[in-house]
Amino acid sequence: MTSAVDRYEIGLNDAQRAAVNHVTGPLLVIAGAGSGKTRVITHRAAALIGRGHARPDEVLAVTFTNKAAAEMRERIHQLAGEDARKICIETFHAYCVRELRKFADRLGWRRDFSIASESDTRALIRRVTEDIALGGDGLSLDIVRDCFSRMKNNGQAESDEAEPELPDTLAASERGAKYRQHLRLIFERYQSALRAANSMDFDDLLLMTLRLWKAFPETLEDARRRARFILVDEYQDTNRVQLDLIRTLAGEERNVCVVGDDDQAIYGWRGADVRNILQFERHFPGAKVVTLDISYRSSGTIIEAANHVVRNNRQRRDKTLKTHNPRGRKIDLFTVADEEQEAREAAKWLLHVKNKTGAPWSAFAMLYRTGAQSRPLELALRAHEIPYEVFGSQEFFDRVEVRDIIAYLRLMVNPRDEQAFLRVVNVPRRGIGDATLELAHEICRRENKSLGMALAAILERGSAPRAAVSGIRSFLNLLMSYRKQFREARRNLPDIARDLISRIGYLEFLKTTSRSQEQYENRAEGVNVVLQALSRYAAEAENPSLYDFLDRTHLNAERFGNGRTPSGDAVSLMTVHSAKGLEFPYVFVLGLEEGLFPHARSVEENGIEEERRLFYVALTRGMKMVSLFHALERRQGEKSRPADPSRFLAEIPETLIVCQRRVALPAAPEKTDSAKRGRRRRK
Repeated sequence: MTSAVDRYEIGLNDAQRAAVNHVTGPLLVIAGAGSGKTRVITHRAAALIGRGHARPDEVLAVTFTNKAAAEMRERIHQLAGEDARKICIETFHAYCVRELRKFADRLGWRRDFSIASESDTRALIRRVTEDIALGGDGLSLDIVRDCFSRMKNNGQAESDEAEPELPDTLAASERGAKYRQHLRLIFERYQSALRAANSMDFDDLLLMTLRLWKAFPETLEDARRRARFILVDEYQDTNRVQLDLIRTLAGEERNVCVVGDDDQAIYGWRGADVRNILQFERHFPGAKVVTLDISYRSSGTIIEAANHVVRNNRQRRDKTLKTHNPRGRKIDLFTVADEEQEAREAAKWLLHVKNKTGAPWSAFAMLYRTGAQSRPLELALRAHEIPYEVFGSQEFFDRVEVRDIIAYLRLMVNPRDEQAFLRVVNVPRRGIGDATLELAHEICRRENKSLGMALAAILERGSAPRAAVSGIRSFLNLLMSYRKQFREARRNLPDIARDLISRIGYLEFLKTTSRSQEQYENRAEGVNVVLQALSRYAAEAENPSLYDFLDRTHLNAERFGNGRTPSGDAVSLMTVHSAKGLEFPYVFVLGLEEGLFPHARSVEENGIEEERRLFYVALTRGMKMVSLFHALERRQGEKSRPADPSRFLAEIPETLIVCQRRVALPAAPEKTDSAKRGRRRRK
């Protein structure tokens, strides 16, 4: 009979067991692809509780997606029983929201602050830059937003003197000087607008939590009591602020266990810093390091190929992934004429493999570097009647109807949410025109009122145009009525939301503005998904409230269609970034050409090593078989241009590759030359 002590070690190898049995002090677990990192982190959390080292409410586990948090929660529950429900298992952002909801008023925000979405931040930046024209060459909202995110994630936002960091490609150009001239002023305006709207953006959630702890030590002590043991998943994806959060929270006890793989650090473009995992022992002196180097996922051939590729990186820890799995089939390499032939050959090869193996459609994944590459693949799969699902297409929260409903709900909990107010004040139409809103904005500026208060003042002072009076009155009455209902609601939140949608006639509005019945039904389904999510939340939450639901919707996009995992029996089409964390028996990697994979702009901005790590991730998604495709030419805009094979192909030993040449050599001399270059590169 298994004892209560060693049940936490069942099924673990020696390295995994060493990580689970470590108790106090800092611990770094380097977990190669498919080496069982989730098992280690969940067994460790359960062992800390089960062996009496910590109470459940003294353990904090943080990761990057709600899907990963939910999986961790379920696995710990299986090992530790009901005690697992008392462990705080959250994403970084959700954890910080939890802390700020208790203490945000100390920083000048009300506790019912809103979380600004990506579209909200773009709209705010557009508004605060309206009066800044650079010789007719306007500022790029995406570049400005990216700069602000960099400033916050690397600590520059805390300094009034630090020069905003620009992308390398922009910093060296003449336009870069123009951005530097205005960025600090725009940043100050942007932050002021967020505060006026009682709102924080995603980066603020982390930064403000750190600021709170530094300014009010008692809040940090409160947090430390609930986080004596800290576990961090996917540590290679952390940025500077997240490192500071962990170090600050860990305090003198330093009971920090981080799990990650520097060879899978692929998010530098959004602020992640691979140096956090490479320099862990410097940040936490005396740390124990355990390396999980046995992969349980991939065949021997795939592992060997991946090792050969990634060891060309210099900025990495020295390790070699191993496996006890069979060597399996060699890697198939297809050379094709262009992206259309690539798609056709990929579809034919998929059918061939499926017929040979009897595998379901869901066993196959087609991976590519950029989302635009899915289009010819979709056409080819349709032509062969192959079921497929595309991941990473239109984000659920970018859908107009979803943004409308969420904006109404946000306005119910935060009357100062300016972006939500402006989005729905005339949806459906109420006759409140631009002139009225401009007058309201002026009152807000002069008298420090919210937009709702400003509209009420316009009514009271008789300043509203006659056509707008009834619309203003009905809108303000609607907000007042439903704010009260939502404030007092608990389990009946979805009923009130349905009533609100009915009261404003939103579905009728969708019907009159849709081009077809099919479009209307699709848009109505988006509204229904939000209501279903609200129903699930109200049934599951311990103390349901509308602002808590909105926190979860902003921080839990996967439940609404982003970051999904494949569900039905269909081939998965996705970018390599979207595939991280997933695995498939049969993986196709397409578009392996210089300039595309590795991507030219990413190489210029982030260097070649992150692109190589991305290819390593692509290879190690495969369990049994990997097939690689490169074209001799590929369309760029309106023209097709010759393409050289990706340098990564030459980094795989030829003994591991089977060349499946399917190219019909073009007649044009320049194409023939390109084909020869491709053949020479492989030889």
